Amino acid sequence: MRRVVCMAILILLNYVLQSTIFIRFSIQGVTLDTAVIFIVSYGILRGDIEGAIFGFFAGLTHDLFGSQFVGLHAMLGMSVGFVAGKPFKDYFKDNYLLPLGMVAMATIAYQFAFFFVNFLLGFRSAENFWFYLRFIIFPKTIYTASMTIPLYSLLYVINRKIEASENDRRNLFAE
Repeated sequence: MRRVVCMAILILLNYVLQSTIFIRFSIQGVTLDTAVIFIVSYGILRGDIEGAIFGFFAGLTHDLFGSQFVGLHAMLGMSVGFVAGKPFKDYFKDNYLLPLGMVAMATIAYQFAFFFVNFLLGFRSAENFWFYLRFIIFPKTIYTASMTIPLYSLLYVINRKIEASENDRRNLFAE
């Protein structure tokens, strides 16, 4: 139950911070995408299923409160969370280089998918692709990746505390 409450608080706090404070720290119109950092980090720390659930609800929150399409960010977040958690069952969670690389790749994939869906729906044209790649995707990837290690460290500590409390609770009735 603590994990679910913590996930809900993280999702809501992330959305509030991303839509209010982090907009003020945009660099030439490019904002930090902390949702991708949280989704990838949670997928790495907890596995593919919990990463997909976290990604779905983080994306759904974004969809419900500030998106044109309901379901697009939820689907992308779920996919990113699942892929981020899939290959790392035996991975040392305190290594910070893998989340950095995964966040960079996830940000690129997320933005490409977002552009592609907008292109299919007629909101973006094909000649805008190079502009979008140069001025949105690459700067957003660099900006988001630069904040990965501090935010992953925070989520790592939170995850360890929750796991320790879960283990204490499980051992409470053990003989």
